[in-house]
Amino acid sequence: MTSSKLPPEEPFPEDLAVLDDEAVEVLNSKVHRQIDAEYAEEGEVEPETSFRHEELTEELDQRDEDPGLSLVPEIQAEK
Repeated sequence: MTSSKLPPEEPFPEDLAVLDDEAVEVLNSKVHRQIDAEYAEEGEVEPETSFRHEELTEELDQRDEDPGLSLVPEIQAEK
């Protein structure tokens, strides 16, 4: 069973740009759930979780500004 959260010790993609929109949105959801869990359990967010949240926010903002960026590079080459 996959977790609905992404703890700091679990792997995180080095380059979000190579992921499709759905994969980025799933990661974003898991990081948000992790933030909620960390606040509830520890009263603060782990630095790694905060960093991941910032990276995902930047990636999603870039994709909103330029929808062409949301395509996986192999798909862009075919168009």
